[in-house]
Amino acid sequence: MPKGSSRQARRFVHEGHTLWEVFELPTPRGEPSLVFQSEAAIRRVRDFPSGWRDLPEYELLLLSWNR
Repeated sequence: MPKGSSRQARRFVHEGHTLWEVFELPTPRGEPSLVFQSEAAIRRVRDFPSGWRDLPEYELLLLSWNR
């Protein structure tokens, strides 16, 4: 998560070794996006459900592949 950010992130570990941090961040145009960040990758999803925080981890991971 960007330093100094007060956004709440959700964290989960995939397959016992990849730590993912998920948080909302506006695009340069101000539209909301969902950012998935690990040490090896960053993914940004623009179309996501408002209740993403309540999704099971496997559904969040699937959602991370949407663009």
